[in-house]
Amino acid sequence: MWAAEPTDATWTEVQNAINQGLPKTAVEKLEPIITKAKAEKNYDEAIKAIGMKISLEGTIQGNRPEEKIARMQAEIEQAPAEMQPMMQAIVAHWYWHFFQQNRWRFIQRTQTEAPVSDDINTWDLPRILEVTAEQFDKALENTDMLQNTPIAEYDELIEKGTAPDDYRPTLWDFLVHQALEFYSSAEQAGARSEDAFDLQADSPVFAAAEDFVNWTPATEDADSPKLKAVHLYQQLLKFHRDDDDQSAFIDADLHRLEFAYNHAFGEEKDARYKSALKRFADEHASHVISARALHNLATVWHRENEFVKAKEIAEQGLARHPNSIGGNRCYNLIKQIEAPSASITTERVWNDPWPTVDVRYRNVEKVYFRLVAFDFDEFVNSNRYQPTHLNRNQQSTLMNRKIIKQWSADLPKTDDYQEQVEHVKVPEDIPTGSYFLFASHREDFANDNNQVSMAEVWVSKLALVLRTAHGQGTLEGFVLDAKTGKPLQDASVKIWVNQGNRRTALKTVTTDGNGFFKTKATNGRNLILLASYRDQRLSSNHGISVHQTNNPERTQQQTQFFTDRSLYRPGQTIRYKGICLSVNQQRNNYETSANQQVVVVFSDVNGKEIERLTHRTNDYGSFSGSVTAPRDRLMGQMSLRVDGVARGQTQFRVEEYKRPKFQVKLNAPTEPAKLGESVTIQANATAYTGAAIDDALVSWRVVREVRYPIWWSWSSRRFWFPPRQQGNQEIAHGTTRSGADGSFEITFDAKPDLSVPEESEPTFQFTVYADVTDSTGETRSDQRSISVGYTALAATMTADDWQTSEQPVEISISTKTLDGDGQSAKGTVTVYQLKQPSEVVRPSLGGSHPQPLHRGNSKPAPDSSDINTWELGDPVAKEDFETDGGGNAKLTFDLTAGPYRAKLETRDRFGKQVTALLPIKVLDPNAQKLAIKIPDLFMKEKISVEPGESMRAIWGSGYDTAVRSSKLNTAANC
Repeated sequence: MWAAEPTDATWTEVQNAINQGLPKTAVEKLEPIITKAKAEKNYDEAIKAIGMKISLEGTIQGNRPEEKIARMQAEIEQAPAEMQPMMQAIVAHWYWHFFQQNRWRFIQRTQTEAPVSDDINTWDLPRILEVTAEQFDKALENTDMLQNTPIAEYDELIEKGTAPDDYRPTLWDFLVHQALEFYSSAEQAGARSEDAFDLQADSPVFAAAEDFVNWTPATEDADSPKLKAVHLYQQLLKFHRDDDDQSAFIDADLHRLEFAYNHAFGEEKDARYKSALKRFADEHASHVISARALHNLATVWHRENEFVKAKEIAEQGLARHPNSIGGNRCYNLIKQIEAPSASITTERVWNDPWPTVDVRYRNVEKVYFRLVAFDFDEFVNSNRYQPTHLNRNQQSTLMNRKIIKQWSADLPKTDDYQEQVEHVKVPEDIPTGSYFLFASHREDFANDNNQVSMAEVWVSKLALVLRTAHGQGTLEGFVLDAKTGKPLQDASVKIWVNQGNRRTALKTVTTDGNGFFKTKATNGRNLILLASYRDQRLSSNHGISVHQTNNPERTQQQTQFFTDRSLYRPGQTIRYKGICLSVNQQRNNYETSANQQVVVVFSDVNGKEIERLTHRTNDYGSFSGSVTAPRDRLMGQMSLRVDGVARGQTQFRVEEYKRPKFQVKLNAPTEPAKLGESVTIQANATAYTGAAIDDALVSWRVVREVRYPIWWSWSSRRFWFPPRQQGNQEIAHGTTRSGADGSFEITFDAKPDLSVPEESEPTFQFTVYADVTDSTGETRSDQRSISVGYTALAATMTADDWQTSEQPVEISISTKTLDGDGQSAKGTVTVYQLKQPSEVVRPSLGGSHPQPLHRGNSKPAPDSSDINTWELGDPVAKEDFETDGGGNAKLTFDLTAGPYRAKLETRDRFGKQVTALLPIKVLDPNAQKLAIKIPDLFMKEKISVEPGESMRAIWGSGYDTAVRSSKLNTAANC
């Protein structure tokens, strides 16, 4: 807080002493400065000198923070009244600075009922926050004097900021804003009281300034930091609302809105903040501060991915006040929105069918490609982990090598500034080889104002399939023709293993008639392979790790423990039982160990032995006994273990706990809940004796979670709806007290998540949590879940995965309320044959292939490689259904081999349509060709079979010809 540099001769002497490492001399030189400044009422200079003196004395005497604060408080008692507020603020800052330097210690400490001592080093978080707040309260006590003290009188003490004095015209303004910064800090949540004041988004906190000033928040939490901040903002606005220069008023009002946005709670917060900022910017359009408000408004729209709206508002702020702080912020946001970007992903191996280069971009209208040779041998001899791990100089050198191929592609404009994905075709006349593909939105590939991305590409007719045998130190695989799948005999496979910063070549292996190869690579890390066949080459994608587990066949002895409980009170009997086992995992042999002596050791939380007992197992390998939970030592997690051959252990807790004296019950709503309407839950707290728990503090909250129909995860709709919402959201909370009969009620609005489309038929589950604390401090809890949706009925269809043309397809139908209770319903099920693509299309092999992006309400074309996006064809069957009282029904359909989708349609009790979808694949075991145009299908009749039973499975491919390599593992060699 010390602002000005020393200017006169005495200050120069002080600074010289400090520079020479003579703190005592500097303190001596400061004394006359303090005396003179007080006499001449140069209070800013006096405070500066006192603060410097105390800091120097602290350095001499060990720099203990509590001593530094004590000295300042002693100086405050002797100082004139005009100096005391600023000195109190300095003390508050010292407390706050100490906390910030030791934040991790305070956050980890447990709150104590009474202060441990006056030593600041022993305080908990609530106490240091409380004491700091007291110092700010003291600093602001003499309001009249502070409001009549111009801030300019403290220029010697207060460091100048970027804002003019008009924004903080008085010393009171300065101190209020310092206090507001403290009360707005995130750490205040660590000292939150049970009945803490909550700043609701629908309160007047976002209202016009006059309405906000006249607002009286209703709360019993008078010490709430948020409430104190609200009161300070109200005082600021009252103090400056009649100023001739409205700068301080306007600045305080904008800070008030920013504070509200950061601390208010409620779903309507964003909407109210945006409305308040627009109102503020319109009311104060001629003032430079309005540009800051427009930047805040544009930032909110930007966070919501409404880039066009954000840019429009930012341009308005820039045009109003181009050279202001807000104008500069608007300019930076505009540049951020307009910034061009482009990156690429593509399949690593290019052959027939030729892949695309997928360009993820925005604000770019053309992309340029450059293909240069990749020297695989040079990479093998380097210390790079991956071929593309290059620094900027190495990348620049590569880009300037001889260009094998270059081309460009025009990209659709992104008028909405959103990222888009464009699939760019690649030239098909690229010779066999290994390459680096570079992409740039500048034709010269320069680094300035450009984003260059790269990918490793191999043009090859080979396919390399690898697998490792877990723990056996072997690497095996196949070299195949990538188009036909035909095994390639006599292909060579070179292998390198990483050893430190270099790679060492292992023995080259050759494939057999099945294209198969196998090699031993004990504990090999980051193995790299290069397969060669005639003029074709292909390397492995990522480094492969192989290890060998040296587990010689052996039989182990172990003990499994069981206790009658997991939690005990001191003095209670702990009863246990143990079973001694002889285990040979290699032989899959498990036996009990009869007539074996075991020693059981009872240990406390520190691992110190309490008791030792000896047992002998019976004919079934078991033993039992008991010990007593100790009373004379630290409570916590204790253990029982067996020492010796058959080792084993179990853990449990010994705690001094009380049996619960009362229970809490949240009842189901008396009226069915409806979406968008208020829901009231009646509840009560009752002692186990039957007495009511009256005047108990109830803390409650409501959490909303979105649940989608079962079919949503594979439905084609998911590709063009907005992204599926994850997690849950707290939508309401509060406190109340139980009545004389122990009852209380909780009311909340069952609002839907508007970001979830109604067409996806979501269910919103509202879970109400209530914690009730009685007069003795005992807390009991309960929760109640209520499911509400746009419809009042949920329907599902299920069928076995294994469906053949030999048997009818049986579909099970279930209709339930949203709370899971069966409900009778009528409707129809229509089975549609799917429109198959004209030819088989395999999915991308690019690994990080970008998902299609949601673009408004437009529905993208079906993805031919994904059967779940195929469109419905002609209906092939239709049946009516009526579920029974439990909501169950079954239908059967005779279907020929092929892909189908069943669609169920019914209505809830309010007449709203309810749907359900079910994919069905019907196979013909006797067919010579798969009737579904997908690259690969493997279906088994059962997931498990009993010894002696047959396992039946179907493998097929929609291609005209396909090759499959199969390996059957048994328990002996898994």
